Amino acid sequence: MSAPERSIFRTNKPLSNNPPHSISVTDRRIDAFTHLWTIDHFPSYLDDPQSPRVLFSSYFSPNFGSHTDSVWCLKLYPKGVNEKSLDYVSLFVKYVRGRSDLKAKAEFSIINSKGEFHVTRKTPYHIFPQGGDWGYTEYLLRLVLTNQRKSELLNSDQSLKIFTRVIIVGESYSERIQYEKKNTYENLLSLSLHMGSLLQHNNQQRDNFCDVTIVVRPPNHHQHLQPTPQFLVTEKANDSSKEEACTKRRTKRRRYNTNSGSAGESSCESNQQLSTSLSSSSDYSTTFHAHRSILSVRSPVFAAMFSHSMLEEQNATIEINDLTAETVRALLDYIYTGDVEDIEDNSIDIFKAADKYALELLKQKAELIMMESLSVANCTELYIVADLHNATQLKKKVLDFIMKNILEVTESEDWRTLVENYPNLATEAFVYSATHAASSCACSA
Repeated sequence: MSAPERSIFRTNKPLSNNPPHSISVTDRRIDAFTHLWTIDHFPSYLDDPQSPRVLFSSYFSPNFGSHTDSVWCLKLYPKGVNEKSLDYVSLFVKYVRGRSDLKAKAEFSIINSKGEFHVTRKTPYHIFPQGGDWGYTEYLLRLVLTNQRKSELLNSDQSLKIFTRVIIVGESYSERIQYEKKNTYENLLSLSLHMGSLLQHNNQQRDNFCDVTIVVRPPNHHQHLQPTPQFLVTEKANDSSKEEACTKRRTKRRRYNTNSGSAGESSCESNQQLSTSLSSSSDYSTTFHAHRSILSVRSPVFAAMFSHSMLEEQNATIEINDLTAETVRALLDYIYTGDVEDIEDNSIDIFKAADKYALELLKQKAELIMMESLSVANCTELYIVADLHNATQLKKKVLDFIMKNILEVTESEDWRTLVENYPNLATEAFVYSATHAASSCACSA
């Protein structure tokens, strides 16, 4: 590849500016199915010295897919599968029979009377021969069940409900996308580019038919004074004479505060394009111009916002006081183009903003970045964020990380702060680590 060609791909230009000559997709067949197993009077198997050594569920099979003829069952050892696991409940999934060996993994969970999932464990992928099994020799400490029979793990009738999900994967395959699909793909990229151009800076046309003004006044405004040239923004200091003239030319506008949800009265705006300006409540603010139709379609929160008291207003103003201008810029970039780049250093704020405005795919992207950046230095903060925003996958990832690095984490200053301010989270982490004692997957034999 020549030097000029390499320089093209080093830029941040959209892919529609450099469309590929051909496109291919790699995929693989995945069949997933579930089974719920209820064991009545489960504590009796722990107390009775003459109880069966191993319990079997009924047989079950996938209801659809390419492996409906495969037969599976669950195996549970109430007092462990061997001498090393006598203090544990051992749990396995068994591949009873089928056409051939299968590559699969299993996910085990205990469901209580409220329908809540507990002690979720996921095995890695394993090649199952016919008659082979795979699972955990140390799935759960027996002590947890014997000492807490009325705990969240058992149902009110003392039954134990085990929910299992089996995922079978096939061989991967690749295919070249036909011209029609490629053309559709390129059209989507072109649409994203044109939608993004609505946000680009244009001094000749101030608003590009914009009918919404977003004013960002973050609490720590002195830390966010950088201009954002890719949007309709500039910087402006306070000028008392211009402010007075603006007051005389004042026109009524509806202002909406996204933090309190209350509608306010009017504001004044000069005919000049502003990004950062002085106001009565803060020294600096950042202004973005947008389109209510696009915001409403992309975010149900914005749609609800505009449906109350703002439908007839031609120049609505949204005030945001809990996000930085950088975060709002990335938020708008995603809303208009369906993508946003370089959010690794701002992933927590992006995650919070995406959750606030119900942008689920952006939230998932930020959540994935946070999971990939887990460290002793940031796991405590991510633990709190995951709990506050009900991010179950992120929270489990953080809890697993804390369990594996519990000494380093609990000696940090952040952890001591968490213990003081969020004692329930600290307790939850310790309980999780105790009930998820490190154990590797194994066969029962």
